[in-house]
Amino acid sequence: MDESSVSVRHPAKYTRVLLPYFSSILSDYGAIRVLDPMAGTGRIHDLSDLLPGLQTFGIEIEHEWAAMHPRTRQGDALDLPWPDGYFDAIVVSPTYGNRMADHHDAMDGSRRNTYRHALGRSLSQNNSGALQWGDQYRDFHRRAWAESARVLRAGGVFVVNVKAHIRRGIVIDVPAWHASALRDLGLVQVAGYDVPCPGQRFGQNGEARVDSAMIMVFEKPIQAGVRDGD
Repeated sequence: MDESSVSVRHPAKYTRVLLPYFSSILSDYGAIRVLDPMAGTGRIHDLSDLLPGLQTFGIEIEHEWAAMHPRTRQGDALDLPWPDGYFDAIVVSPTYGNRMADHHDAMDGSRRNTYRHALGRSLSQNNSGALQWGDQYRDFHRRAWAESARVLRAGGVFVVNVKAHIRRGIVIDVPAWHASALRDLGLVQVAGYDVPCPGQRFGQNGEARVDSAMIMVFEKPIQAGVRDGD
């Protein structure tokens, strides 16, 4: 089943511009089993077209979006159903903690392109798409990254695509926070790429967007264990 066969939409499918970057990184590491723990519509599986023999796995908490690809399972990024060290790579694009987490219906008739509005219902518990930037967002992702690091083998690669956003005229450096959280888990950053990626232009502040995304590459050390996320 592909994306077009399901009537609901997803407001933030990551751009295909990112796929060649991911493909090159995974090829360098000789990755075979790759997990996206926040798979959305399942675009992670497009990497199989670029790297024959790659085995892609996806976890998505909302059943409508999980159903968009047969290799995506409905599940929770905080409780992954695989043993320690099962995957060669994690490739993930988390939510950004921006206004796409808005829940309310517009009173002025303006268009809303958020996770809740695209799905047409309230989001499930443990869906980070409901979290604005703040303590809850950061706590959720600390736990999610600890769980993803658990199922990543020693020597494996952890790839995160994330983007800063502007709030009240101030740039919120979301990528820097994620990099710090992953380093706190014992992972080692080995590369970073700034990829042109214009933001969506909806809403009152549609022109106040950061026009590039970060791809950050981390390794799970072979000798040093990844610390518990608690």
